[in-house]
Amino acid sequence: MNLLLSTCGTSILTNSADEGLRALLNRHANIKTGDDVPTAECKRIREHIENRKNAFVAHALEAAKCDSAELNGILSFYDNQLTPENRRDIHYLLATDTWFGEETAGIVKAWLVNHGFTDIRVERCPDLQTADWQLFSSALSDLVKWCAETIAPQRTSHCRVIFNLSGGFKSETGFLQVLGMFYADETVYMFERSNELMRIPRLPVVMVDEEAVRDDLRDFRRAAQGLEVRTEKSGIYWFALEGKHALTPWGELVFGQHKDEIYQREIHPSPSEKIIFAPGFPASCENETPRHKQEINQKIDLLARFLEDANHPNPNSLHYHPVTHPRDGEVTYEIYAWSDHGAKRIYGRSLDDGKVELRFLGEHL
Repeated sequence: MNLLLSTCGTSILTNSADEGLRALLNRHANIKTGDDVPTAECKRIREHIENRKNAFVAHALEAAKCDSAELNGILSFYDNQLTPENRRDIHYLLATDTWFGEETAGIVKAWLVNHGFTDIRVERCPDLQTADWQLFSSALSDLVKWCAETIAPQRTSHCRVIFNLSGGFKSETGFLQVLGMFYADETVYMFERSNELMRIPRLPVVMVDEEAVRDDLRDFRRAAQGLEVRTEKSGIYWFALEGKHALTPWGELVFGQHKDEIYQREIHPSPSEKIIFAPGFPASCENETPRHKQEINQKIDLLARFLEDANHPNPNSLHYHPVTHPRDGEVTYEIYAWSDHGAKRIYGRSLDDGKVELRFLGEHL
């Protein structure tokens, strides 16, 4: 089985447009929704999108390849053969954070569905556009995190990951080509204006800078959760966005490369002033396996986000909720450490100043 991640541009919309319509599409290329476009222009664009969708879905294979850079890459990867095995593949269509980007990805999806593909997911990447460099850089950082969380776990001995960069815009595909060295088995794109598919295999590349992550671990952890970083930062791993410091795409990548190994070694100091370790908490975790130590550090990261983020996200994997504990009358809350064999919980109590004290790791009651 293959998982294909295809970057999506707007060639389906622009290839058949006359000069006036093409100028209109270019003028509104970074608009997020049709509501941001003047009424008359919006009506003309919507009609064009609908006409393209209706005509395109009925395209035969060769016509689809001519009109869509994305499908040209996908179908060339399959050697123009739509076999039952090919149709079982997973497809992610990466759309820009724009009206046209999402519409184009939707048209590609409709064609694939109409030709027997069943597992197709359109991913609109927040802030992925070309109007604002800082937002674009932030979007690339989020894209690294998304690849680590969504694509990497699906890359197994039974599933090859392919980055199809035949569509999309240059700034995006250039970065994805680098990212493919870390998360894809192969990167493909159409060579210039030919029908030849360029294939770049995975190379043994890693980001090796564990010392930088380890020395600044608290702020790497906070930035990865979208929390405020107060200390001044410089270098390739950090950038300033709206007066706040955040990880660059390279910062996200190097943290992702080293986080698991660092987290598996020990329980690290709290990344948040709102989380306090009781004297016995680290000792209660000492005899756990490296994988479980990693889980504990990750849950502490999620707890920091829950306590500091205004929306208080409380995913099922964290499940911060009130309990009482027969062994420790001070306990008022628990969070999930892990829920598989030998499930355990982190028990703590809330303090008057909005902080949480983690008291011990214990058995699930």
